[in-house]
Amino acid sequence: MEILSQLWSLLGLLTVLQNILPTQLLSLLHSLYESLQDFISPYSYFDIPEFNGYCGVDINDLYRHVNLYLNSVNSSATASTCRRFTLSRSKSSNCISFTIAPNHTIHDSFNGHSLSWTHHVDTVQDSLEEKRSFTLKLPKRLRHLLLSPYIQHVTSRAEEFERVSRERRLYTNNGNASYESGWVSVPFRHPSTFETLALEPHLKKQMMEDLKAFASGREFYHRVGRAWKRGYLLYGPPGSGKSSLIAAMANYLCYDVYDLELTKVTDNSELRALLIQTSNRSIIVIEDIDCSLDLTADRMMKATTATATRRKRSSSSEESGRVTLSGLLNFTDGLWSCCGEERIIVFTTNHRENVDPALVRCGRMDVHVSLGTCGMHAFKALAMNYLGIEWHSSFDVVESCIRSGGALTPAQIGEILLRNRGNNVDLAIKEVVSAMQAKILNTSIEYEDMAALTRSPQSVLTVGSPENWDSSPGKTNGKKRKAKFLVRLRSLTKSDSGRRGV
Repeated sequence: MEILSQLWSLLGLLTVLQNILPTQLLSLLHSLYESLQDFISPYSYFDIPEFNGYCGVDINDLYRHVNLYLNSVNSSATASTCRRFTLSRSKSSNCISFTIAPNHTIHDSFNGHSLSWTHHVDTVQDSLEEKRSFTLKLPKRLRHLLLSPYIQHVTSRAEEFERVSRERRLYTNNGNASYESGWVSVPFRHPSTFETLALEPHLKKQMMEDLKAFASGREFYHRVGRAWKRGYLLYGPPGSGKSSLIAAMANYLCYDVYDLELTKVTDNSELRALLIQTSNRSIIVIEDIDCSLDLTADRMMKATTATATRRKRSSSSEESGRVTLSGLLNFTDGLWSCCGEERIIVFTTNHRENVDPALVRCGRMDVHVSLGTCGMHAFKALAMNYLGIEWHSSFDVVESCIRSGGALTPAQIGEILLRNRGNNVDLAIKEVVSAMQAKILNTSIEYEDMAALTRSPQSVLTVGSPENWDSSPGKTNGKKRKAKFLVRLRSLTKSDSGRRGV
């Protein structure tokens, strides 16, 4: 009781002194007390307010990174030291956000040392506003050793968590880039992934390794003095999976997608404005580049046209306000292409030979991906996706059809399997075999293309410029090739009829 009475007396004395002493003296005494406490304490404290300065307008980016970082560790053992969290979810994300409750602490570790974060929320006097901040506590003797690398660790992990957890968007240009935001967007929720793609295994592996190396190549690109971007040319017949591959790339890297419609772009200035408005960590797509605008025609043919014709085309191009070839080249590899980082530019075409070589040379389109008809591995992937089977007795017949030139595109096979997904599996595979045999019987084969029937369907990833593209196969005796094909077709038909008889 004596101790309690003395404490009450001391508190009363402090209250009297607070009312009697001047405010300046009280502030000085408080500062001296905090200085003495900091001198005695073995820890250093660093405050990270929500806003920079005293105006409360400029948002402190480090505060946001700390909040994201603590979200990324909420499920780990370090989060178990905090007794209370605040849960929230924004309209632009499907993830639940974890925030340390006001005036609570969470412990963390870095390089074998213990640290802690405390979330402070104070109400501003005579106002409804709140003042928020995080306080980092770490050993005083190690602050010079820990502070800088730990903050870098927090920032890098926060950026990675933000990239993975945020909702991705699909953008398209609206034709107003010169006056306001030139893009409109919707949530990007395409289900395509590399696991579900009907691609040959070696091509999947090459694509994933190339994308992973690009995404982690910040220091490399800066060191060699190159813009942090990469170009992909996807070419192949309709239905070969070009759009699905783009969606799989976006899902694999967690990037936004910008679908650029060149016919809506008035001139080169608007094209540059659209590029500036794209965000980092994004994929910029121009589909059917050879059909978008009249800028990929052969240069030699242009050089031989009459002068009057050239003037007429030039004037009509100016009147229509179309984008020029040089403008598109600067978009992909000029000075304006360096206004952002971590961007992938994708061109697609059904006819690679129609694309101007200047658009797809090294430095613009670094990787050329050939997507053709389904090989056996791709067909098995489709059968697994649509029918849920890993093996069937008719797979040998399917493989024979593929080798004999009856291969179909993923879209064609997918449509057949989708149509029969609720029916018998045998019926679905039988219809695929029938479609392949019909293609073999009904396709008129040119002699110079017969050699392609002895190979698996084309599914190739190449790195290089157009001069490194494969040339057309050499011609051999057409009668011999045709005879070989007819013999193979006849044997295939007999083997299939024999199986049916069984």
